[in-house]
Amino acid sequence: MPENTDGIVRVAIADDHDISVTGLSEIISEIDNFKVELTASNGKELYDKMLVAKTLPDIVVLDISMPVWDGYQTIEAIKAKWSNIDFLIISMHNHELGIIKMFRSGAGGYLMKNSKPQEIKKAIIAIHEHGHYFSEVASMSMFNKLRVSDSHSFLTEKEMQLLKYCASGLTYKEIAVKMKTSERNLHVYRVSLFEKFNVNKREELVICAIKMGILYID
Repeated sequence: MPENTDGIVRVAIADDHDISVTGLSEIISEIDNFKVELTASNGKELYDKMLVAKTLPDIVVLDISMPVWDGYQTIEAIKAKWSNIDFLIISMHNHELGIIKMFRSGAGGYLMKNSKPQEIKKAIIAIHEHGHYFSEVASMSMFNKLRVSDSHSFLTEKEMQLLKYCASGLTYKEIAVKMKTSERNLHVYRVSLFEKFNVNKREELVICAIKMGILYID
């Protein structure tokens, strides 16, 4: 399959609601150098179209609930065939287990369908540039139910505590208050976490921990 060399960021959309496909296509097409090239009503249809496409999409935007192949099956199949494609989930549901499962399947971001166009654009750009987008909806809906696995001895107690708080919408200053520590100490814990997970950003840390099963929901 030829690589994209013209500077265009190609996007594919799979959703069984025509109005969602149309709306997302219009929003994404407003971003400079982004182009929606493939659309489908379910994951299997999208996969089949990708098999014969002249160029692959850089980003796939998916719903979770679709006939034939749902979002989970679609990511699994596409990842197995083309490992370098990024995924953004846009769904009507914000169930915590579903969000966790999608991140563990390989999604880089999760938005609600009622998200404002500006946030959808922000997420698409972030997925393209960094491979991930951790929205406020995802973080706040998950935080109270997240658990940190105690089977990972390479993390200290303070690092495990900070790891969970990183999945919340709190600022580092607010986290320091919650953890009853100084911002200087918090910085030490944060640097250590970033080094251990080989990441540079808070969002990367959370998604990496979710994918590794260190952050989970009972």
